[in-house]
Amino acid sequence: MFAGKKHLLFFLLLSFITTLVDQGFTEVNFEFHGNMLQTFGVTNNSESIAGKHKSGPTDFFSYDGKLNNNGDKGDYDFFNSVGTTFGLSKARLRFEALTDDQKAKFVYGLEVGTVNWGDKDDDKKFGLSGDGITQETRFAYAQFQIPEMSKDHFIRAGLQDTKINHWVWTETAAGLTYHGKKDDFSWFLGWYRGDEERDSNSNDNDFFVIKTSKKFNNIIDNIEFFTVIEDAGNEETSQNHKYDANYYYVGLSASFKSDILFGNFEWIYQGGDIDFIDKSLNDMERNAYLTNFTLGAKINKKLKLQFNSLYVSGDDNPYDLDASNFDSIDVDVKLGMIIFKDSHLSSCDRFVMDGPYLLDKGLIHNAIEIDYKINDKHKLYSAIRHFMTSKDIRINENSIGTEFDFKYAYKYNKYLKLKYEFACLFPDSAADLMTNDGEKADTILNMILGLQFKF
Repeated sequence: MFAGKKHLLFFLLLSFITTLVDQGFTEVNFEFHGNMLQTFGVTNNSESIAGKHKSGPTDFFSYDGKLNNNGDKGDYDFFNSVGTTFGLSKARLRFEALTDDQKAKFVYGLEVGTVNWGDKDDDKKFGLSGDGITQETRFAYAQFQIPEMSKDHFIRAGLQDTKINHWVWTETAAGLTYHGKKDDFSWFLGWYRGDEERDSNSNDNDFFVIKTSKKFNNIIDNIEFFTVIEDAGNEETSQNHKYDANYYYVGLSASFKSDILFGNFEWIYQGGDIDFIDKSLNDMERNAYLTNFTLGAKINKKLKLQFNSLYVSGDDNPYDLDASNFDSIDVDVKLGMIIFKDSHLSSCDRFVMDGPYLLDKGLIHNAIEIDYKINDKHKLYSAIRHFMTSKDIRINENSIGTEFDFKYAYKYNKYLKLKYEFACLFPDSAADLMTNDGEKADTILNMILGLQFKF
């Protein structure tokens, strides 16, 4: 039973359009795509599945010693054990209409954001008697081919994927973009509107983007360059100090592959200015960077082994005139299964951080990862990784801990995958500084059974 009239009207409209297509009354081709995740699991850390840990910008110049969540969610007690069992559901439906000449396309996507089974919040969600108000718009854009040019040149307008860079910006945003391609060279230019506040004056958050990509040969697979210029508008620190920020990102990445070896290298610089509205406060400069390196080997047709090393700059003095910590715009970084987002559980929006850093102290990550394909139905993955902050949380205290990850996936058929995942984080001394009660950090365990239905 549908929770509201808008759900019923939407599905009646889809049924009507499908009927028109079946009867041949339209010159538009329709496609439907869906992705559903169901998850059941246990953890000794209920904070990791609370669903409120979106990182956002770190409050680098008024650092208060807390994991930052855009300044509105308070502190986290992530390294203290509180056990629980949980069930989670998430689903997306994507609708596309493409004209017969393939020159124009309409895309609309819905998402039921992850809901805890039994949740009885104000909007009801998945408590007894069913769904509450859980739907959101994920995509809403139009796309058309530029006149007198090939299909590789098109304009896209509306709520769309950004896909700038894994460490900088991957999530959706409303914007106007031009995409082009010629031979092995592709590019796009765009303007996106971020968070906007309108009261007596307009307070706009704008992003201007250029990205290029070039494929070379069978060894140098791809080289990409991008730049993002952000006019952040007026923001506010946790100490209620308003400021106007202007940032820019410059990034370069290269990937390679051979019959045995593969890998990639990325370098990103973030600069800019932070100007306080209160002129009694000193303005600041942004000066941060990120480097990432991966080297892997295909041992045989079934086994792959790879090593990853990531360095993200942090800030060691919140009171000087330099903000040296790297900030992402909106990302979902895959750096492990407990804190970050490389798991079926994190695909259900349960994670601690989605940006590649902790506090304003940056990150150092080293990992050895193994992929083993038993056959076309069964796959295994395992990793051991160590986390440190690039700047000390306290003098000589920067080691967060060592994590062990394991995944098993069974391909039931073309559309359905069944999964088992287990992860364990053994905390080090710096994690002891991130508990609310001041006690030593506890070992964190997550174990889940999940399914993914995708078409």
